[in-house]
Amino acid sequence: MKERNHLMKPMLTEEQLVTHLKDKGVTFQLYTESDAVDYLRNNNNCYKLASYRKNYDKYQGGESAGKYIGLDFGYLRDLAIIDMKLRYSLIQMALDIEHYAKMNILRQIEYFQEDGYSICDDFFNSLEENQQKLLMNEIERSRNTIYCGDMFAKYPNHFPVWVFLELIPFGRMLSFYGFCAKRFNSQKMKTQFYMLLSCKDVRNAAAHSSCIINDLHINTQQREPQYIIMNKLSKIKEISKDSREKRMSNARMQEIVTLLYVHNDIVTSRGMHSKAMELLDDFKIRMIKNNDYYQTNNLITANFNFLKTVIDKWYEKK
Repeated sequence: MKERNHLMKPMLTEEQLVTHLKDKGVTFQLYTESDAVDYLRNNNNCYKLASYRKNYDKYQGGESAGKYIGLDFGYLRDLAIIDMKLRYSLIQMALDIEHYAKMNILRQIEYFQEDGYSICDDFFNSLEENQQKLLMNEIERSRNTIYCGDMFAKYPNHFPVWVFLELIPFGRMLSFYGFCAKRFNSQKMKTQFYMLLSCKDVRNAAAHSSCIINDLHINTQQREPQYIIMNKLSKIKEISKDSREKRMSNARMQEIVTLLYVHNDIVTSRGMHSKAMELLDDFKIRMIKNNDYYQTNNLITANFNFLKTVIDKWYEKK
């Protein structure tokens, strides 16, 4: 066992965590300290809840230097609930996207009259040796599950693509999607592939219950937003160019908006679109429920207004 660093932070009790938050300038006007202790004990851990403080500025000088400006425990709790609603919406929409991405691969294979077997072999052979081993391990994990075991029994040595797609995880499927885009020389699939990478990241975050909106600052993006998405956003007259560029320079907002765009782009089921609209409407109502909490926080209000407008315009009820 590694020697422990003497600077490691000890685990605090809920009471100590509340005191720590108070020391950082967090107030308890909307939620009493005792209620906050109960909340942290039964509903959420302090590490996740406190992460939303990144959206608040600190005093830079004076007696309150280093303390958060205008941050109440109730605001942190509200942001955590909004985030939960967003995750629930995004994970369902991501599942829709995954299904239709697989359908698109199968459509292209049928169009180009592939036999469904050689394309899987060619994909496997295109991988580096370490990636081939990883792929085999991914497939092997499905062998003994009650959901995929029968597929192994039916195709013990050679998987056709329609089985292969059911055995591999989302990330590997995207790698296969990119391979197919090159094989079929499809510019549309290539563009979709890069957008699907963003969908994967936000899908994984939502599936692992990671915080989504705990850092809304500008210029945190890891990729440039796709031109096709920025062009569609430019058609929304309620969003200025400056606002569009600032909000989409945030990594999290960029990935959320990308997923919203991709769902509209590749999911053709009216039923799935209706369900997505219901989820997003429910999320939007909860997002703006306590708008008065954030009137002095321009970062949060700007991002909430931007996201609400995008949802209103891209998922408006007919």
